[in-house]
Amino acid sequence: MSTSPPLLGAPLTRRRFLALAAATAAAGAARCDLGVPRIPGYPFTLGVASGDPLHDRVVLWTRLAPEPLAADGRGGMPLVPVTVYYEIANDEGFQSTVRLGAAVAHPDLAHSVHADVDGLAPGRWYYYRFWAPGYVSPAGRTRTLPAPGEAPAVFRLASATCQQYANGYYTSHAALAAEDLDLVAFLGDYIYEGGNTGPVRSHDGPRIRDLAGYRNRYALSKSDPNLQASHHAFPWIVTWDDHEVSDNYAGDFSGSTAMSTAAFLSLRAAAYQAWYEHMPVRLLPPSGASLRIHHQLAVGDLASIFVLDTRQYRTRQECGTGREGIPCAGFPSPTGDMLGAEQEAWLLAGLGGSSARWNVLAQQVQFAPKPLGVFVSFDAWDGYPFARDRITSFLRSRDERNTVVLTGDLHASVVAWVPGTPMGPPSTYADPVASEFLATGISSGQLDPATHAVLEVGYRTLPNMVHYEALWHGYVRHEIGRDLWRADYRSVETVSEPTSPVFTSASFVVERGDPVPLEV
Repeated sequence: MSTSPPLLGAPLTRRRFLALAAATAAAGAARCDLGVPRIPGYPFTLGVASGDPLHDRVVLWTRLAPEPLAADGRGGMPLVPVTVYYEIANDEGFQSTVRLGAAVAHPDLAHSVHADVDGLAPGRWYYYRFWAPGYVSPAGRTRTLPAPGEAPAVFRLASATCQQYANGYYTSHAALAAEDLDLVAFLGDYIYEGGNTGPVRSHDGPRIRDLAGYRNRYALSKSDPNLQASHHAFPWIVTWDDHEVSDNYAGDFSGSTAMSTAAFLSLRAAAYQAWYEHMPVRLLPPSGASLRIHHQLAVGDLASIFVLDTRQYRTRQECGTGREGIPCAGFPSPTGDMLGAEQEAWLLAGLGGSSARWNVLAQQVQFAPKPLGVFVSFDAWDGYPFARDRITSFLRSRDERNTVVLTGDLHASVVAWVPGTPMGPPSTYADPVASEFLATGISSGQLDPATHAVLEVGYRTLPNMVHYEALWHGYVRHEIGRDLWRADYRSVETVSEPTSPVFTSASFVVERGDPVPLEV
């Protein structure tokens, strides 16, 4: 007897959901029943995830990939759409179901699913899972944000970044998954586009050149059980940095990899599509080489989070693409731009209209100035000082000092305050307008002790730098209170093993109204 899934618009009760799963486990595995495409193996090899939570909805993600590293990038799936069902419940045992629904996994999008589930209650935990013909996914846990106007006493999030697969195990994600959090903010470099050499792990595939390559690099990363556990435990908000496309790329400039503009934009289109296919985001699929990802979230009246994109719209680095260098003739140009006109106007309007206790910028590269002698970081905001000055001038004009910048990229733990006058030499830094917390890498390369010691001395000479450390891997755990922000740097002892003890290597607090972080 053949079993077909209900039509998308048909009512789907929990009893029908479980009956369909049981029936097609037997029938669909043996043959392709009417309306039920055959899936050649367990399809949820990349786990499940949730993201972009609002007070009444959240995005649920999965991708069907029985052969996640198939050379053609299609995950071993047939080239036909597959209807995927989802269930969201109040409890881990799925006895109290609150939503059932369906989405179509299209072959053109690598059979990924982005189900935007609405009608949820604010500020509470839910559990979710998927069903595809013959198979049920692992369960994930997610959480909605507090309702608009609600005044939460505390909100907990982690900021994380930079997880180069070959450089180490995702040991930090095992620790992160065990934290007591409401949200994870991932700040870029989810994958690395380079070759397969590394001190701890290796992988198939050279430098990525096409859509199949990007898809398989995401599949490789997402096959890691620790990363899956981290996604299963909390909703995420995500942005990208450069390695999701090409090292140090800037707008339509290919960065460290020499390519023509046309060739690079074709590569960028493939990279953006693969990023979309593997992230739990509330977006339409990209059209060509463009995808707007900057957006704002509200945590009741406690925090307004602005997720930024510092790659897609920026102008080319003026004096080379490296991290540090000596300024070239004509630097800095007043035309240098980091966010692009539309995104910058959106950010300033959002900051100007925010009445939240805290404003949060979730972004990629170091914002606070850090001139190390004559050297400038041209790929960070130091390379775009006029663009940064427009933002700091705006923050300086506001009465409240309640902005916190969350940053990735540097593979180092850095704590700083942002001067309202960042254009001059360090001796002129004054009027702090924001705090900044840089998360070190999940697994990406760290400095050798000798280089670290030299840089640590350099950072200590800067009046706005509170802390620098680049020997440990990990993430930052943030506890946002009504008047006090606490940041704990959580570090693992090694990334040479899948698990490791985790410890707090440093802790800081910021009082609302005074952006200078204090070590505790």
